Amino acid sequence: MICNLKLGLACGLLAIFAQTHPVLAGEGGAGLTVPGSQAFGAGVTPPKGVYVTLGTLYYNGRADVAPQGARIDLNARKTAIPTLVNMLWVLPVEVLGGRLGLSGTLPFASFTRLEAEEPRLGRATVSGWGIGDASIKAQLGWTHGTFSHTVSTSAWFPTGRYDPGFAPNAGKNHGGFNLTWGFTQIWKEPGIELSSALGVTSELKNRTTDYRNGTALNLDAAIGKIFSNGITVGVAGYAYQQVSDDKGRGATLGAFKGKALGLGPALSYSTLVNGRPLSFAIRHYREFAVAHRFTGHMTTMTATTRF
Repeated sequence: MICNLKLGLACGLLAIFAQTHPVLAGEGGAGLTVPGSQAFGAGVTPPKGVYVTLGTLYYNGRADVAPQGARIDLNARKTAIPTLVNMLWVLPVEVLGGRLGLSGTLPFASFTRLEAEEPRLGRATVSGWGIGDASIKAQLGWTHGTFSHTVSTSAWFPTGRYDPGFAPNAGKNHGGFNLTWGFTQIWKEPGIELSSALGVTSELKNRTTDYRNGTALNLDAAIGKIFSNGITVGVAGYAYQQVSDDKGRGATLGAFKGKALGLGPALSYSTLVNGRPLSFAIRHYREFAVAHRFTGHMTTMTATTRF
């Protein structure tokens, strides 16, 4: 039988690392939001405490056209491997009957490799390391039996490595904001979890290139079987749709609205070590039905514990 406390902690940990992935359409063939960044535990705010997550992401994709302001990269290939740390503090007080959490994320070692037909250089390749864009988030979550839901708002800051030329940028050189509602429903008898999150992201202008990505909607979802040994196995997916046009003098390709679908396997493991909750997760997505952004595959691996 699954212990209620252990199950709650496990879902809370899963919720943390499901929401701590760094930036991966629009300028550069990508926006601030990483589709598929929420899966198991998407609606859970964990019990009070301080939680730390370490994670890494591997993304490999290609784009026929990737605008960088007025410069257009053709037949581009991109590999991004950011490594991040996230810290979440769930306060020991209730707000509107829910748990309040404050968190921050920093991609501290982001590797990027970019290959493209660049107008002045011909076929060229660049690679390098750098700090990514930092973000902060406030969330408020409620639990009613086996149903949990959370409202969160996030903000990004342009702290990442950025060069307007043909460079392995780890940052986007602009900020942005996100509002998300997520839920998690668990059926204990069959041991099934269904989680989903719907978010909207608004991005600010890149003043260097005079380019502003359009507003985007993102729907993430995951369903899985929960086993008594702490393992959850299932499928995760997402739908991404840009709902407003790219703007600015740098948006020479016009609206350039991006869209994408992704689907793949998801695995997590949660346990207690000396009374301390510890969780690991891995997910892999294959993208399809993609327009006006990089398309490829993405793998995420994370570990979270509570102090």
